[in-house]
Amino acid sequence: MNIKITGFSKEVKPGCFRYSDIESEYGVNTLYFTKNGRPYTIISGELHFSRLPRERWSETILKMRECGVNTAATYVFWNYHNEKKGEFDFSGNRDIAAFLQLCKAVDMPCILRIGPWCHGEVIRGGFPKRIDAMPFKRTNNPKYLAEVAEYWRRLYKEISPFMDGKTVIAIQLENEYTGSTQHIKTLKRLAQDIGFKAPFFTMTAWPSGEADNELLPMMGGYPDAPWTPGKRALKPNNRFAISPAKTENEIGADLHKNKLSHGGVYDDVPYAFCEIGPGNQVTQHRRPFISEKDGYGVGFAKFASGANWLGYYMFCGGANPAGRMMQENRLTFYPNNYPIIDYDFQAPISRYGECRGHAGRLRLMHLFINNFDSGICTKRAFFPKWASNDPNDISFLKCSVRADENASGYFFAGAYEKGFEYRDFNDVSVRFEIGGKSVSLPKIDVAAGAMFFYPFNIRLGSVLFDYILAQPVCKIQQNDKTVYWFAQCEGIEPKYSVNGAEHPLSFSEEGSAVGDVRIIVIPYEKAASFHFAQGRAFFSEGTVYCDGGRIFCEKESGEDIREKLALCECERQLLPYDYFLYSTGRRGYYRLVVPKDILKRFFDIRLEFDFDGLNLQVFCGKTLVNDYFNIDGKFVMYLRDFRKYIESSGEFIIRTAPKTKHGVSRVYSELPLPLHSNRLELKKAAVIERREIRL
Repeated sequence: MNIKITGFSKEVKPGCFRYSDIESEYGVNTLYFTKNGRPYTIISGELHFSRLPRERWSETILKMRECGVNTAATYVFWNYHNEKKGEFDFSGNRDIAAFLQLCKAVDMPCILRIGPWCHGEVIRGGFPKRIDAMPFKRTNNPKYLAEVAEYWRRLYKEISPFMDGKTVIAIQLENEYTGSTQHIKTLKRLAQDIGFKAPFFTMTAWPSGEADNELLPMMGGYPDAPWTPGKRALKPNNRFAISPAKTENEIGADLHKNKLSHGGVYDDVPYAFCEIGPGNQVTQHRRPFISEKDGYGVGFAKFASGANWLGYYMFCGGANPAGRMMQENRLTFYPNNYPIIDYDFQAPISRYGECRGHAGRLRLMHLFINNFDSGICTKRAFFPKWASNDPNDISFLKCSVRADENASGYFFAGAYEKGFEYRDFNDVSVRFEIGGKSVSLPKIDVAAGAMFFYPFNIRLGSVLFDYILAQPVCKIQQNDKTVYWFAQCEGIEPKYSVNGAEHPLSFSEEGSAVGDVRIIVIPYEKAASFHFAQGRAFFSEGTVYCDGGRIFCEKESGEDIREKLALCECERQLLPYDYFLYSTGRRGYYRLVVPKDILKRFFDIRLEFDFDGLNLQVFCGKTLVNDYFNIDGKFVMYLRDFRKYIESSGEFIIRTAPKTKHGVSRVYSELPLPLHSNRLELKKAAVIERREIRL
């Protein structure tokens, strides 16, 4: 397969952007963002402070940082703070000032998505009930704007100390807005009059598809679309394609029809994302399972396609507050039913703080951006001419080059699409041309499912490499040599070429010395456990994060304490929320007994159940404390977040509902679930330990 990619020169201009209303260290031009005058890639990860226990806020921020995230993002849901007119609640898990203070203390800038309408799978899109009932809401209706102003003034009172251009660096107004951008401009002026200031004011670029110099347009894309109607597997739609298209047409399609085209609307606007999906929330009728490659693939494809602001939604999952019906559901005239409590999102970091496999893969890419080549954002993305735009056409390799005018850069290849079986691409030969310069890349075989990038015509230390057939990760200066870590490209033997001569690269710990450079290649299977912290490289399974110069790891100790807990079937219980199990099948009831003092002896305990049913709910007394829509036959529950219920009662009732062949409980499950079964079996009660790693 012969591939030709032609680059072109294009002037990077300051642009006539009015995204900012404050002097700050952040800047922007028509291609990329800057910090202190230097090229900078913003990597933002969404977590919702109000959906997490505040005692875990700090460690969650630090876990995201260890995954390479350099900016936090969060919705501020109106109805979480001001459901009743004149009554405001910024206490407990809703204490946004305390959250921002933590962000400031660990130097993690924050993006606030203040609505007024947010979505986020929250009831009424985050509107209080009285606002949702108002005619001409989400318009320049003076009565509506007066209500918004009242809420924002009270919110501003909480967060005004953080409008310093460093802590809050961006404010998103509205979300997925279908009307004229003029309304969002009105909201911007209203926010500014109140006192909100930020280096960037942003808006979602769907469904309008219209760029505006006052509001930075933010893109989105997800590995699946569980909000769509129907109960069959979705057809592939280039969700994982390396492509010049800026965003996908499916996103938000449950609420509106996108107007966004794949033309040049955003060609002179920096390519930014607020909703790259490294996961998906499950709906009642659609149950996609997000694998490691699913969770990594969309972010990889967007980066390969030239994105210079990587914004992930969600990077850390969460839970809706117990005691309030805060989830979107069809009873409130929305098209989807969601769990009442669970908002795990199959995110890189679970709602309980566990790093999943796709967190490790994304960390490698983020380390490259943050440590290996901070100037990658100055390199444009160039593409071969696509053989077709048909998502079902997998006869050609989706690929790109991100390079400068000196023909130095990186080749990206992606042969993965959820729900498709790509074939291997053998003898792939690539020729890249720009400004009269030409580079021929080595002939390689690209295995089906592989996603990787490697550098070409790149100088490391004093050595000019023709190419290095491995994916760059990070670097550090050691004595008279610079040590570079690379990860093996899946299915490819690592090699390098200098002056036209090709040489193998070893997987040894010492690596390969080339002039004043040492290259260490990590095998593909081991790469996701690679960490780089405190200037040191190391490998560790589990969830790693740094706190005050100390490195901690949370992982299973190997001790299983199932015998200390009891799970048995029990008699029927009179419990609320039966409707929200969404099943016509017969309910099952189980009693789970946990020793009240169990968390005094252990950092945390991970319960893993085999579960055949469709949905389940967990109660302490009559209080619903957890629920789960079955995705993969496993129900997981960490006990630390339920400490107060364990110490007060120690007893939970789990109500289950089966999948049936017809009716509301006939759903699409990517991983098949048996019919008419409520089986729930505790398979493991793993002790989670937190240990300090000493390097």
